[in-house]
Amino acid sequence: MLDRILEDLIAAVRGASAALFLDGDGEMIAQAGDANLEIGLRGAWKEIHLDQIKEITATLRLGPVQAVLFSLDDGNELITPVSTDYSLVLFLSSYSDLRQAMNATAKAIDMILRDIA
Repeated sequence: MLDRILEDLIAAVRGASAALFLDGDGEMIAQAGDANLEIGLRGAWKEIHLDQIKEITATLRLGPVQAVLFSLDDGNELITPVSTDYSLVLFLSSYSDLRQAMNATAKAIDMILRDIA
């Protein structure tokens, strides 16, 4: 079911190439789209970065992190906390509509939470 949710997420966002569902240690639980081995490593690094950003925002009392966008030469990576134990990474082209990506990600997270409950 998780693979299907990720496939639907990619289909819903123009320019999305892959999606990863990660645990709190950055281990890949499910993936869809580009099966490139590097995306698993990139996803793990993004999970580490997300944890650091969450710690900083908590220290500064800025509230919970809703999402983090990493803009890179080869596109964008959107990482969104699913819960305290999981996160979702969406790999996007530089031209993807971020509003569309955020809306589709929110829907995917709702479905993932129902699936893992």
